[in-house]
Amino acid sequence: MSRVQFVVLLISILVTGFIIEQVRRRRLAVEYSLIWIVAGLGMIILSLWKNGIEYLADIMGIYYAPSAIFVIFGILVFVLCVHFSLEISRLSSANRVLIQRIALLEDDLKNLEEDTAGQESKSEKVNLY
Repeated sequence: MSRVQFVVLLISILVTGFIIEQVRRRRLAVEYSLIWIVAGLGMIILSLWKNGIEYLADIMGIYYAPSAIFVIFGILVFVLCVHFSLEISRLSSANRVLIQRIALLEDDLKNLEEDTAGQESKSEKVNLY
């Protein structure tokens, strides 16, 4: 194993371990970590498979093998962007529903307070006579 392979393997293991530790500490949700764990495992596999990048570059029709790494990471970034865009859209819709529910609850509370205040003033008038 060459020095470069060893360094890439070590970094891949550290990144994957970091992601798993963040999930374990509940700082990162499992659904967000899956993409990162898959990427880390892919990096581990490619660092152990000496001719893996050349093989993938050949399959993709790329003549310069290190360029395949940029293509792979470009695809990974694209997948992450789509995933987070979908999640932001879902959270935005959920936020809108929550805001509407809070507004309805505040209106109900205001009406209840007005009814209670109106009943108290009626009972005070009755007690005065």
